[in-house]
Amino acid sequence: MKYILIGLLTLLISACSTLTTSVDYDTHYNFKAIKTFAIVHKAKEGENTLTNERIENALRKTLKEKGFKEVSAKNADLVFLYHTNVQNKTDIYTDYQMVGYGRYGGMVISTPRTYTYDEGKLIIDAYNPKTNKTVYRAVAVDELPNKKTPQEREEYIQKVINKTLETFPPKK
Repeated sequence: MKYILIGLLTLLISACSTLTTSVDYDTHYNFKAIKTFAIVHKAKEGENTLTNERIENALRKTLKEKGFKEVSAKNADLVFLYHTNVQNKTDIYTDYQMVGYGRYGGMVISTPRTYTYDEGKLIIDAYNPKTNKTVYRAVAVDELPNKKTPQEREEYIQKVINKTLETFPPKK
């Protein structure tokens, strides 16, 4: 019974996720030939270096678990770079409420409500350093959850990277 409750709770929590991913890649590129990778990121002024480090560590871990070896950018089969963007978003929705008494009827009142949140976008590009062309792009978009501890932030970023690179390398 305990395991059933844990399973249901896990399913319920994962069902609430707003994380969406999309992937695009060069269908003519030979992804089977990839053995090595490098990660390159040029931080913009004001970027959170803690987040950047967490993203790079998560990328590194995921790619190594898939059997790839990290090397310098000049020796890599693929070079991964990533971009992040956070935007404040507002959703407007209408809430309908019935006002009135029992059998004498009533009326419906609509109340517009707003919901404000931060939407994060992570774009991971992989390019062939020999041709300088992008051969793989993965995009993750999510409503950013409020993570209070560094461990929660690391776990969340790892989850996003795992989901984003779930289908890498593409199977033809």
